[in-house]
Amino acid sequence: MLNFLKDITFKANEVFFRAIDILMRNYISIAGLCFLLFITSNLSTFLALYLDGTSLFIKVVLLLAFVGLYFSLQLVLLKNAITLAKGEKSPGFWGYVPSFSQFANYIFGLILYSLITLLVYSIMYVLCFPLLFLGISMDTVRYEVHPFLTGVVMLFILIRTTFYPFFIIENGFNTIRSYKFSLAMTKGNVMRLLVIILVIASTHLMQLGAEYFGYMLVSKILSLVNSFIIIPVVSVVMSVVYIDMMKAYKGGSDPSVMDNII
Repeated sequence: MLNFLKDITFKANEVFFRAIDILMRNYISIAGLCFLLFITSNLSTFLALYLDGTSLFIKVVLLLAFVGLYFSLQLVLLKNAITLAKGEKSPGFWGYVPSFSQFANYIFGLILYSLITLLVYSIMYVLCFPLLFLGISMDTVRYEVHPFLTGVVMLFILIRTTFYPFFIIENGFNTIRSYKFSLAMTKGNVMRLLVIILVIASTHLMQLGAEYFGYMLVSKILSLVNSFIIIPVVSVVMSVVYIDMMKAYKGGSDPSVMDNII
């Protein structure tokens, strides 16, 4: 067991060092996209408050515009990170811009993940119900046991499906096929991905903790760190992991969902 954990840690460290090297050599291009994401997110929040008294039509139009711009920038960042991780030549401005099909499949993937979350949330309530007959209070089940179990299951699902946008943006697959490939490719790599996700999520968790305890200045500083350091690192790290797993993938061109769930 110790050798297994040592091997997992070593592989995770190797991925981080490679990603940091790529990021240091291409920080401006990646950080520039992260800056645009940061501006888009904060500008949308500001306009939502500023245009509080305007008509519903204008609010809907602006909402759709900002949602489209924000998620399009995410796909551009992803494409840029994959290109840099592969060491390929830049495809030019229009080579980074996602097509309408890619954008639609990406959004559908987010909606599908939300539906899966809702399904897991409901199933966990059913599974937790027998605990009431064991003498555990309703509040304990509702506010402690149920959120914990739901979080554990959704973390596992997130790890298994997190690479679906890569297949959409690089191969042009539809959402369902991209989910299948993400499941197939991450099979046997859950522990390594878990270590990587926990490390890159640590700063975000500290930001949430600072907000919860009322340290707003610390929270704002951590928000800047997340926007201009952690998010660029995450994009490159996940791209490096994706490329490594694709090289090691030995499955077919149409992987089965049931064969790759566990």
